[in-house]
Amino acid sequence: MAKAKLLINNGMHRLMNNKKYRLLFTGLIGDTDIFRKKMAQKGVKHSFVDKMLSEAPVIIKQNLTLESARKYADTLSEMGARITILDQFSNGESKGGDRPPAPMSHFLPCPRCGLIQPEAGVCPRCGFDLTGVKNSGEGSVASNRI
Repeated sequence: MAKAKLLINNGMHRLMNNKKYRLLFTGLIGDTDIFRKKMAQKGVKHSFVDKMLSEAPVIIKQNLTLESARKYADTLSEMGARITILDQFSNGESKGGDRPPAPMSHFLPCPRCGLIQPEAGVCPRCGFDLTGVKNSGEGSVASNRI
């Protein structure tokens, strides 16, 4: 009985070790110029850094073991990046498919209630008509309220 339990535990351990992860870059904590210099020192192309910064949030690495994901995340965090480790299913997809999350420029705070949401016609929380409202990308939600 103990031997069977050990085999099951070893099988579960192998299953857990096969789990893959991906890294989501959501923006910077520190200075942009310092981040760019540190990324260049690591051999990262300027075009990739530009893409990261302009399209955040963006998936920057996939199919990683948890150990590798943590190493990458720690290194990038030390350079000033805001990184989240996300699960990735065995078929390579993640929850919500392979599509990365929409950039913050595609979201809009409701001027009435402050709900931050994908750009839409009507606020789902308070029913405010958002058709004429533009996402300025500046200021706080509170300063945009009516």
